[in-house]
Amino acid sequence: MDTNVIRWKLNEVMARKRIRNKDLAQDLGITETSIYRLRKTDEMPRLSPERLNGLCAVLKCQPGELLEWVPDDDSNQGAIAKPTTLLELSNQSAEQNDTQHPNRPERTRSFITVVPEVPESA
Repeated sequence: MDTNVIRWKLNEVMARKRIRNKDLAQDLGITETSIYRLRKTDEMPRLSPERLNGLCAVLKCQPGELLEWVPDDDSNQGAIAKPTTLLELSNQSAEQNDTQHPNRPERTRSFITVVPEVPESA
């Protein structure tokens, strides 16, 4: 289950109401840095009821306007296929590396296959 199903929307509410960090900080009696941190997070911060009340009073909004419930997608849980062979794992790793470093020259891959000796039957 995804733990980030409640999204914090202070940034959106402040932008919509055209309220600056400085103004909100002064009205709440806290620092601009605190407002910046509250604004830049997408996860619901830990707030005291007094702080939430202050935000709603200054922004003239309901607490629900600051929050959004985003349902987690249960259909995608466990959908990530696990590689079943060393070759698939190696190829998957190489693809990830190639996408992370697009300017890197392509590397050659070599694999050694070990075949056990079969004793000759007499």
